Amino acid sequence: MKTKLKHVLLTLCPLWFATSAVAGGDKLDGKYFNTSNQSLVQYQIPEWYKDAKIGYWCTWGVYSVPAFAGDHAAEWYGRWMYNVDDGSGNEKGQGFERRGLKTAAYHKQKYGDPSKFGYKDFIPMFKAEKWNADEWADLFVEGGAKFFVFMAMHHDNFLMWDSKHQPFNSVNMGPKRDFTAEMKRAVKARGLHFGVSNHAAWNGSFFEFNHRNGFDGLNKENQALYGTGKVDREAVERWWQVTTELADKYQPDLYYFDWGWNLGAFTEHDRKRFLAHYYNKAIDLGKGRFPAPNVAVNYKNRKKLPVGSAVLDLERGGMKGQEKFLWQNDTSLGLHSWSYAPDEEYRSANQVVDMLMDIISKNGVLLLNIGPKADGSIPAEAAVPVKKIGKWLAKNGEAVYATRPWQIFGEGPTVPSEKMHGDQVEYTAKDIRFTRSKDNKNLYVTFLGWPDTANVPSLANLDLSNIQNVTLLSNQHSVNWKQTPNGLNFDLDAVSNVDRGDYAFVVKIEFKGAVPNL
Repeated sequence: MKTKLKHVLLTLCPLWFATSAVAGGDKLDGKYFNTSNQSLVQYQIPEWYKDAKIGYWCTWGVYSVPAFAGDHAAEWYGRWMYNVDDGSGNEKGQGFERRGLKTAAYHKQKYGDPSKFGYKDFIPMFKAEKWNADEWADLFVEGGAKFFVFMAMHHDNFLMWDSKHQPFNSVNMGPKRDFTAEMKRAVKARGLHFGVSNHAAWNGSFFEFNHRNGFDGLNKENQALYGTGKVDREAVERWWQVTTELADKYQPDLYYFDWGWNLGAFTEHDRKRFLAHYYNKAIDLGKGRFPAPNVAVNYKNRKKLPVGSAVLDLERGGMKGQEKFLWQNDTSLGLHSWSYAPDEEYRSANQVVDMLMDIISKNGVLLLNIGPKADGSIPAEAAVPVKKIGKWLAKNGEAVYATRPWQIFGEGPTVPSEKMHGDQVEYTAKDIRFTRSKDNKNLYVTFLGWPDTANVPSLANLDLSNIQNVTLLSNQHSVNWKQTPNGLNFDLDAVSNVDRGDYAFVVKIEFKGAVPNL
């Protein structure tokens, strides 16, 4: 009874519990989390997430109807369509940002003045008439996914589920379907883990030019969609309602947050309050036990939560070295937008495989996005590389799934940017990445391109006395090797039936005992 009472109090009075737990060292009898740092840093990342290595997600919603990127990104259409140039010539005027002016001009030309045709008027046009959850799930399975994250709400705050708190949702309006429920069913039926993505914390400021320039966001009946033009405490509480509703109703294995909950009136306590709520809900559902609830939260900016309390996500960026805790890189096949735009440029499967191997060698996971069309179909420009990635993983997945980082991540000249939206880098055959099997008996050496000379300098002094087999993973053929003071050399040229046009080449070194350290 005492533990149950404390859990009720945690839900109703999280601030009181944060204070009492710190003062008295109370850990809720070791059964539940509270909002104190000392409680949350005990969190343990799920084993399934450490094993997964690659998942997919889709940026898809009302913004997919206009599907126009302009000078920025198509999913930000609702922000930029309300730009009004005040003539100041400044990069950021009172009623506009320069990078949004092309979208505003396009909107006027195609749909009319935003005072007559607002963002809300795209909702009836969002019909998703070709959408099929099973087809999406089949594609991601073919692409090698172990989990899928559904875009449940973007900055526009149009919810892709049946919500009792937000009337602007996909069941009440537009397609009149509960996409989140349908997608969860399809994903789970294929043995994948299911996650949701929440970008709505920045909703108030997302539509700020609508409010500044006197458009339909000033009407009270529209503010459930457009907010009030600012992220204040009222906006935070509105966000809390739908955010916890999504967690409680659909019970996702992973909950992704964009950077919006770091801004405005949001506090660290708001973020920690959600962690405790979500983790404890998972414990109540029997998914796991304290301190391993078997679910995960993604967050941006490592300073915004206690280190170790959730999984850090780096958007369109990489790490220069290995991280102690599992982290995630989320990026998109599209180089400019996250949602669909007809003129989008796409990464190749080769680039994604190289990026994947770099990420997992540094204790990371890749979450790869594509942008479907408004009708729910996935463009061939996205589907083709996804399938190619899956073909590579079908041959080389042993070096990816359920692996762990080795003592060092690898070697080579190419270093990714750690900045959010860092520049895309091109890996070469001189870039080599290491992973090891979970049981620590196999070392995987991945060349990110066909090497002229397959020599690995960093392995020059590795103890190889317990080597059992050396094979090329893609075709299981034996590889001759020789260790010299200059490195460990593999004679890949002597291996038959090698597709040198493949993306990356994995040499598996199998040891009789544990993989030795340098």
